[in-house]
Amino acid sequence: MNKPEPEAPHSQQGSALILAIMMMMAFGLMGLNMVNQHLNAALALTRSEKSFLQSWELAVSSLNWGLNRRWVLQPVEGWQCAQSVTENVSLPGEISATLRSCIRNAERDELYLLRGEGKIQPDSVPVLLYQLVSLKTVDATESRVIPIQNGWLDFCPLKDEKKCDDP
Repeated sequence: MNKPEPEAPHSQQGSALILAIMMMMAFGLMGLNMVNQHLNAALALTRSEKSFLQSWELAVSSLNWGLNRRWVLQPVEGWQCAQSVTENVSLPGEISATLRSCIRNAERDELYLLRGEGKIQPDSVPVLLYQLVSLKTVDATESRVIPIQNGWLDFCPLKDEKKCDDP
């Protein structure tokens, strides 16, 4: 007579379920890692855009500051610059911004080129905005600039662009 064989122990049951749960957790972690990388890239892009917009606004402010100040022009070729450190009253403790504006001959009769610079971070490339202006003499040593209508530019208008990069 045949004896029934003893049944195998039940210690192997449920291992497929544990393996399936571990696989689902691994896929979940991979998905979370991908979302984290995507959010980090979006955050870096947002920081970069914020820095550019702040630099742009500082360049606009520098250009307006240069339009409203009195210039003492020297008879030299190249840029003549002036700067002013401003307090940031809207955000206490924030680093103060430096308004920097420069002027030079525009290579056209009686016209000058005014440049406003905006640079928020020390290691970043500055944003440069230009305005064609004419001069109005206030007294023997000082002149005021008068903006030329439709003379605002966000690129260098000089034939030799290297002249726009001079310090």
